[in-house]
Amino acid sequence: MSVQDLLRPIPPARVLPETKWMPPAGVRIISTDDHNLEALHLWEERLPDKWKSRAPKLYRDETGAMRFEAEGRSLIPQGVDEGVSSGLPGYWDLDEKIAAMDAEGIDISFLFHGTTQGLNTLEDKELYWACIDTYNEWLIEYCKGRLDRLVPIAILPAFLKPEAAHDYVAKIRQLGYKALQMPAFPRGVRYNSMSMDPLWSAIEASGIPLMFHVGPYVEFVGNGSVGANITRNLAPYRSLLGALTFSGVFDRHPELKVVFCEGGATWVAQAIADMDYVVKTYHSELKPKLGMMPSEYWYRQCYTSFIADAAALRLVDIIGEDNIMWGADYPHAEGTWGYTNEMLQGMWEQLGPVAGAKFLSGNAARLWNL
Repeated sequence: MSVQDLLRPIPPARVLPETKWMPPAGVRIISTDDHNLEALHLWEERLPDKWKSRAPKLYRDETGAMRFEAEGRSLIPQGVDEGVSSGLPGYWDLDEKIAAMDAEGIDISFLFHGTTQGLNTLEDKELYWACIDTYNEWLIEYCKGRLDRLVPIAILPAFLKPEAAHDYVAKIRQLGYKALQMPAFPRGVRYNSMSMDPLWSAIEASGIPLMFHVGPYVEFVGNGSVGANITRNLAPYRSLLGALTFSGVFDRHPELKVVFCEGGATWVAQAIADMDYVVKTYHSELKPKLGMMPSEYWYRQCYTSFIADAAALRLVDIIGEDNIMWGADYPHAEGTWGYTNEMLQGMWEQLGPVAGAKFLSGNAARLWNL
């Protein structure tokens, strides 16, 4: 088969096929990773007056192209055309989003940000906090009336002020959120620092799982950079899992649950094997000393949500059938729109009914009490 035979159209050009397969009765389909575009001019209109003169600007220019600007620069990484990466109407229209879910048999969808992650590069961290606060207040309001089908995901800015985490997590709960995320690699922040313990304690006490999502990090430029950057961004979590594990975060906070989204799952098998081997061979050098092997923390507290990972399906006995979840990644090009039915059928048949039911919804339903 030639390369051309394997290529898929960009999402807006995909033809939605007739749904031919559905899971057995009682098995819902939950996508733990989809995206929603913020309202245009959100921060210009809704930031407190103190910040409005410096508000990030999200708008479409005279050509219809999306622009996101702050601090005199663009916050949108260059390299992939918007029409390729996010050109489906359900990205900005919740009625269209629900229709897209219905068309592919998806019962519940978790909504990550659209462009908000671009704010991670803001130099002014007080402005960042204000922008995230505005986003959180807007998103839950935007999803009101559809919370039986949608799970909006709040962003927790308290990695900048761990001492404020308890109060901000309380606000997230008061707003009505049941899901939250933080950036995986915020600049200048060390998640392995003991100063972060109030943050982990607040999240643990809330009972809300912490989600991490891949980011559009630009490492390569020039020849082949688009493919290289996307490849890098789709598998970033090995070092983060290592930092959380070896710094004792999971040991000190045994009820903390962490979900690594859109980064595949194959990486988990090698990462937990390698971390166990590090303990066996470098135990005299490790500080703090862990109470369990790293793989045991994974099985107890960690999860991975992936779109399609054929190799991982062959390693589920290592990764853990209780630790895997699925995400459609609507409306992105790497997402499953237009192919969801056939892909889920293939994964169900490979996993079998027990692990398949956990993968499609059981683990997510248990974790978020859906």
